[in-house]
Amino acid sequence: MDRKLTKKNISRNLKGGSGKADYIYLSQTISTQLNTDMSYKEIGIAHVTESGAVNALKGFATGVVNIFGAKGFDNSVYDRTRNKALEKLMDQLNPNQKVCNLRMDVENNPASSLFFIHLYGTLLQKK
Repeated sequence: MDRKLTKKNISRNLKGGSGKADYIYLSQTISTQLNTDMSYKEIGIAHVTESGAVNALKGFATGVVNIFGAKGFDNSVYDRTRNKALEKLMDQLNPNQKVCNLRMDVENNPASSLFFIHLYGTLLQKK
């Protein structure tokens, strides 16, 4: 049985904890691929930045655990912040626009617990 992935299906599967919602972002208007739809024209660059912070105790524990080769604890903070940035980008788009060739950068500051997720890509609009 082939089930379509939709936000409704994913959220139904996620009640009660972290899961696919942190790792799958469904969108028909944001893509990491080049634009192949000739009905859209390039009109600019879309960019957003979202900040997040890792608790100092959590950051220290992650560092200690990573020394021994185990998985750290701070991934969920990055995942939620990345998804906030994607939502922020979606909120900026008009219904006749989309973003292709999306790039994501993470900027960490070793001197603080603050980090930034930067998203940028080609802004396209229906001709």
